[in-house]
Amino acid sequence: MNEDLRTRQTIDRLLLAIESRDLRAVQAALHPNATWQNVPHPAAKGRPAVMALLANILCWSDQVRWDVISSSVEGRVGWYERVDRFWLLGEEHAVECNGVFTADPATDTVSEVRDYVDLGEWRDRVTPVWQKLAARSAEEVVLQHLGAVATRDPVAMTSDYALDAVLARPDTHHTGWSEIADYFETVPARLKDRELAFGDVKATDQHHAEVAWEITGAEGRVASGRDEFVVTEGRITQQRTWLDSDDF
Repeated sequence: MNEDLRTRQTIDRLLLAIESRDLRAVQAALHPNATWQNVPHPAAKGRPAVMALLANILCWSDQVRWDVISSSVEGRVGWYERVDRFWLLGEEHAVECNGVFTADPATDTVSEVRDYVDLGEWRDRVTPVWQKLAARSAEEVVLQHLGAVATRDPVAMTSDYALDAVLARPDTHHTGWSEIADYFETVPARLKDRELAFGDVKATDQHHAEVAWEITGAEGRVASGRDEFVVTEGRITQQRTWLDSDDF
């Protein structure tokens, strides 16, 4: 394959992953030693640091769209002029960027990004929104999560979890955003032709809430239990499920 075309496909795969808000896809599109620098600020070095940088905005966003205005690729390097659009709390926030992307041909991943953007002006605009999201109570966050569960969209269901969150069920623990997303991928099929109903969310304080639930189908009640949540800075950091019966 032509090297320019291969580089373009590698970069475009990362951009599509970012728009999907699926951190698993973003991670797969990044080299393990990837760096991301919002010039002239210090770079995030290593894939975990880059993932933490991107998760800050991707997980808060209801929708993400990066419009490419112009692009040029030569060898392993691509130059992308973009307008990055994020919808936070129902309102669009856009920022103009010029990105220099370097692809690693051995892994077909992006190994380096240098973004030229007025980060100060961007932070001035979005920081108040981030602060509002981070200040949400456990009850608010859990209610949003339950609304996402109703959509059966695994990415939406996982979006309110912290990168290092733990979801504990009676027979298994899912640690980290990706493992939790993998678990939620299995939920729609297991709920097929069944109804999931939640009780009222009960909050004991700013950081703790719980909710009872019941799953019913043609055969009657399939399963029931309750979920306990710990919320820190607007994100679910722990969830423990207690079952009244066998799991569904």
